[in-house]
Amino acid sequence: MSRRMVPAGSNRAGPQQASAVPRVFFVHDIGATFVQKDLALLRTFCEVTPLLFRGPRDYFRLIKGLLRCDIVYCWFALDFAAVAVVLAKFTGRGSIVASGGWDVARFKEIGYGRLLRRRGRIAARIACSIADLVLAFSDWSAERVREVAPTSRVRRAYLGVDLDTFWPGPKEDLVLCVANINRENIERKGLRTFVRAASSVPEAKFLLIGRWWDEAADELRDIAPSNVTLTGWLAPGDLREVFSRAKVYCQASYTEGFGLAVAEAMASGCVPVVCRTGALPEVVGETGLYVPYGDESSLAIAIREALRSPHGSEARDRVRRFFPEEGRREELRVAIEDVRRNRTRAAASFAPTGPAAVHRVKR
Repeated sequence: MSRRMVPAGSNRAGPQQASAVPRVFFVHDIGATFVQKDLALLRTFCEVTPLLFRGPRDYFRLIKGLLRCDIVYCWFALDFAAVAVVLAKFTGRGSIVASGGWDVARFKEIGYGRLLRRRGRIAARIACSIADLVLAFSDWSAERVREVAPTSRVRRAYLGVDLDTFWPGPKEDLVLCVANINRENIERKGLRTFVRAASSVPEAKFLLIGRWWDEAADELRDIAPSNVTLTGWLAPGDLREVFSRAKVYCQASYTEGFGLAVAEAMASGCVPVVCRTGALPEVVGETGLYVPYGDESSLAIAIREALRSPHGSEARDRVRRFFPEEGRREELRVAIEDVRRNRTRAAASFAPTGPAAVHRVKR
């Protein structure tokens, strides 16, 4: 798409006149499913240029891309987002930060959260305070954003699930948990508790699905009973097929900013078993069972009850009401429009009105 020339007398530091289709510079540092979904949704109504930010060497690409956009959209309030929103402000671009997870968390008891480090607190405060809009993916996440940046313009925007992709099938006595397997997640996502609880539910098969990042997978295999399988990573189609067959989805986490895998499993007719922590109660509501974090006996009892539950359809209905993918798309569309409109008004208010008239006095 060709770019329009900046008219004479306008602010040269500001963005070029807005095109009919918003130009969004999409910056992220991970390829997580929820990040890729936002990228795909934005592309349905914006001209999007993505940047996978891998480190300091990418700051030049960040600056270059920002100068060619109307709005910069950053996933997580990290260092690159702080730099991006500051540059956006000084050059008259709009800025949006999607936030509300590890980037604004601080849990000393499990060593989790970037706010445990001073640098993380500074970056999150700058990114969330200066951004035109912060999209938090749950009410719980929005509160974490306000704690680190009280003046932030934060709005809740739930993540979404494609209900045409995730669909219930014939159910089996199958219990799932999806998580990357590493030292951090053994603690935060309660993976050790999940594996140990399986020994008390021998009639069911347990699958722990996710990439193995370190030796944590060896520890889990060593303590796992025979009815537990660590599958490693599954392709999206295979994961959806397993979801469709499972009766129960377990997320025994210490905290979650949202829990997209929980919502996807619910859309597939799984009965959720979770801890009453973080945003999980927002996602699950009254459609699942709750257990204390780290209590494998309570988890086993709840899983057995969930295996007998006929309420998987209620879990799917909750996703349809509160977390449909089209709802996330609409939130993004409104966010882009609001930021773009506000930036246009701000630019107009500072635009020069032309040279003042000079009145000559006759002598």
